[in-house]
Amino acid sequence: MVEQQSFKIEITYPAEKRYQEEILAYLVKNFSLERVSEIDDNITALVASLSTIPKRGSLEPVLKEYPQQFRFILHKETRNFEIKIIYYVNQSIRKIYVTDFFPVLMYPEKLKKRN
Repeated sequence: MVEQQSFKIEITYPAEKRYQEEILAYLVKNFSLERVSEIDDNITALVASLSTIPKRGSLEPVLKEYPQQFRFILHKETRNFEIKIIYYVNQSIRKIYVTDFFPVLMYPEKLKKRN
């Protein structure tokens, strides 16, 4: 059996800040603290899963003109809470950069301005 080499994952400062200020703030306002912790763990596990299958996400059509080939994976908790985890892969240094946690209900045009 061939062992897969994993990629290092880096969450950019703007992505981390948005996650803390927008995503977690929304969760705390709308869910119990126990449920917030569970959702946060699920999102963290989804991001971590990229380390072994980095290109599992779909190409992000809104960001297609960028050379990084931005991809996304979708985390859907409820009908009103879906986020795209936006990232790109740097194959040469085996690193994944998570650049955004984007609430799907926001206008897609805003995604270009954020990345």
